[in-house]
Amino acid sequence: MELTVIKLINTGVLIFLILTEPVVMCGPGPGANWGRRRPHKRTPLVFKQHIPNVSENVIGASGSSDGRISRDSKKFKDLAVNYNSDIKFKDEEGTGADRIMSTRCKDKLNILAISVMNQWPGVKLRVTEAWDENGSHAKDSLHYEGRAVDITTSDKDRTKYGMLARLAVESGFDWVFFQSRSHVHVSVRSDSSAAIKSGGCFDGKSLVQLENGATKTMDQLTMGDKVLAVDDTGHFVYSDVIMFLDKNANKSLPFYTIYTDNGDISLTSTHLIYASNTKKNTIGADMATFARRVQKGQYVYLKDTTGDFVTARRVTKVKVTTRNGVYAPLTKHGTIVVNNIVASCYGIIENVNIAHMAFSPVRIFYDIRNNLPLLTNSPANTLDTQHGIHWYPDMLFRIAPYFIDSRLLETV
Repeated sequence: MELTVIKLINTGVLIFLILTEPVVMCGPGPGANWGRRRPHKRTPLVFKQHIPNVSENVIGASGSSDGRISRDSKKFKDLAVNYNSDIKFKDEEGTGADRIMSTRCKDKLNILAISVMNQWPGVKLRVTEAWDENGSHAKDSLHYEGRAVDITTSDKDRTKYGMLARLAVESGFDWVFFQSRSHVHVSVRSDSSAAIKSGGCFDGKSLVQLENGATKTMDQLTMGDKVLAVDDTGHFVYSDVIMFLDKNANKSLPFYTIYTDNGDISLTSTHLIYASNTKKNTIGADMATFARRVQKGQYVYLKDTTGDFVTARRVTKVKVTTRNGVYAPLTKHGTIVVNNIVASCYGIIENVNIAHMAFSPVRIFYDIRNNLPLLTNSPANTLDTQHGIHWYPDMLFRIAPYFIDSRLLETV
C-alpha cells in the first residue's frame, strides 16, 4: 500500500513538472546555470560520406537484414504507410510503395520533414524510393524491409543534398549516406531490435570511484554508494546513487567505446556524454550529446592532475562492440565519472536540463526517505534486487513524446 501511494505521488509531481516545463526550465535548480543547448553550426556531408563511418549493416549502424518482406508476408502488416502531407512521394511505380516503410523509418522521416521546411522555407522533403517489392536493389538491401529510403528536396536542388544528409543525421536515422549526386540514402534499425527498447547505459565492468578512494565496477554498485560526479559549477563531488534507471546483467547491446590517450569509456549509443569540438577546460549542459555522435578529434572530459577540475582530452578512436550487461545508475547530481571520464546519468532525451528536472521527484523522495526511519526500512528501499528498467523512467519515456519535442527524443 505504501509503495502504491509513493508511486501516485511521484507520478503526479512528474506530470506537473512536465506540464510546467516552459517555466521550470528557466528557473533555478541543478544544471540550470549551465545554460540551454546553444544552436550549433551545421556542416553538410560531402559526396560519398556516410555517418556513422561504418558499414550500413553492422551493429553500430542500421544492423543486418531481417529478410525481405513481400505483400504476402506476415510482417507486411507491421509496416506503416506514410501519408504526411509535408513529404512528396515520387511513386513512379504507381503502387504507393514509396509510402510504405517501417514504423521507426516513418518516425525519423517525419522529423526530417520538419527540419527541411525549417531549413528551406517553401521546400519539402521528397522520397524517391522506400519499400521495394520489385527486387531492384542489392541482395540484402534494407529497402526490401522498408527500413531504407532515398531522399531529395522537392526542388531537386542538388546543392542542398549535403545539408539534407546532415539534417537526416540530426533527425535520428541510424545510417546516412550521401550516396549519389541525385539522392541521399538513409536507413534505420529494425523495429524488433532489442536495443530500441533500452535507454542509455554503461557496461558492467566500467569503474567508478567511491568516496573512500576505492573503486567499484558498475555491476557491484548499489543504491546509497557515494560516487565521483561533477556539480553544476564543474567541480568534482561525491554524489549518492539514488536509483538504477536500468539494471540487467543478461542484456546484450552494442556499446560505443570512446578512446582517449588517457583512458576510455563505453556507453550505449543514446547515453549522454559531455563532448566538445574545441579544447576548453569547462563543461556545460549544452555539451551533452549522444555517445554515437562523438567522433575522433573531438574532446571529452576527465579529471585534471589535481583532481579538482575537468580537463579536455582528445578522442583518438571510437569503436562499436556488443557487450553483455547494462547498468544506468542515477546520482543526485545527474552526472557520474566512469573510468575517469565525465558522463551524464541520462539518455534518450538529448537535453540534460529537461532530464534532470524530470527526475526531481526521485531526488525529493530519496531525501525524504533518508530522513524518515519508517521509509528507510520500507520495501521501497530494497531496490538492489532490481532487474530491468525501473518503473519511473519507463513511465517517463512512455509519456515524454506527448510533452517534449520529438527531435530531443531518441532510442539506442
